Amino acid sequence: MSAGPHLLFWGPEGPISALYRERLPAGWRLSALRDRDDEEGKLRLLPDVDVVVHTDNTPLTRAHLDAAPRLRLVHRQGVGLDAVDQDELRAHGVALAVCTAGTAESVAEHTVLLALAAGRHLVRLHEEVARAGRWPKWEYRGSSVGLHGATVGLVGFGRIGQAVARAVLALGSEVLVHRRTDGPLGPEWAGRPVRAAGGLEELFAGSDVVSLHCPLLPENRGMVGARLLDLMREHSVFVNTARGGLVVEDDLVAALRAGRPAAAGLDVFVQEPVAPDHPLLGLPNVVVTPHCAAGTRTTSVRKAQAVLDNVGRFWAGEPVEDLVV
Repeated sequence: MSAGPHLLFWGPEGPISALYRERLPAGWRLSALRDRDDEEGKLRLLPDVDVVVHTDNTPLTRAHLDAAPRLRLVHRQGVGLDAVDQDELRAHGVALAVCTAGTAESVAEHTVLLALAAGRHLVRLHEEVARAGRWPKWEYRGSSVGLHGATVGLVGFGRIGQAVARAVLALGSEVLVHRRTDGPLGPEWAGRPVRAAGGLEELFAGSDVVSLHCPLLPENRGMVGARLLDLMREHSVFVNTARGGLVVEDDLVAALRAGRPAAAGLDVFVQEPVAPDHPLLGLPNVVVTPHCAAGTRTTSVRKAQAVLDNVGRFWAGEPVEDLVV
């Protein structure tokens, strides 16, 4: 039996790399790093690596590719591509694939979690009851925003945006959609309270919850700034589980301080990890999480198996799913 590939898990040894080890086919090898910033480990391991399993948003640079003459495939554990240079991969003759398994459902769950946690003051209510000994049963009712009867504006309507639409429709929301492409939304949405917005301005002005579900591209960096935020309703909630670079963070801070939107739920930031003194973290109407929207055990197991299955197809010379480069 011929030897299998040597995989480098582009992250620290831990629970997620263990999921890969448990499922590694016979004859394959898997290495991992001390931590995501373990440059010494990367440069030591890369010369003997056939496949990089790329996790998180830790960049894969030209220096890394130059150090990896055997590298044939970079396989993202997720779907984001802003931490890999596709031109450099092409120049080095390295293929790139993404993993869509589980992402849409988990991110949709987290989107709903953040929308409700921010809109219904979950953190503040917990702190008042558990830490301050108060019982604010009535104080927040007039300013709480739920999803039943709300209009949810989705910027982006790919796999994740559509999964969010299904979730909020089940909770009694109406859905307003903005996409880069024109045309019908598709037969699944016919006869349901889902419609396309005439533009971003209409979506931001007409939604109780605005949620971002689009990739970060050069043309949409900083897309959400003061102009769009000023259009939001006073009681509205802004949610971002996509990429921090889509938002002008200073403008979002100013808008939240002014109460429009009334609250925000954020899983992503321009710089990650976010600085402890970032002004968004000090606002009482903001709920934050550490870019973990896709991060459930169930999803991680699905992703590990899907990545290994796809690497197996690549290694056997069979068609590869979700190939980008």
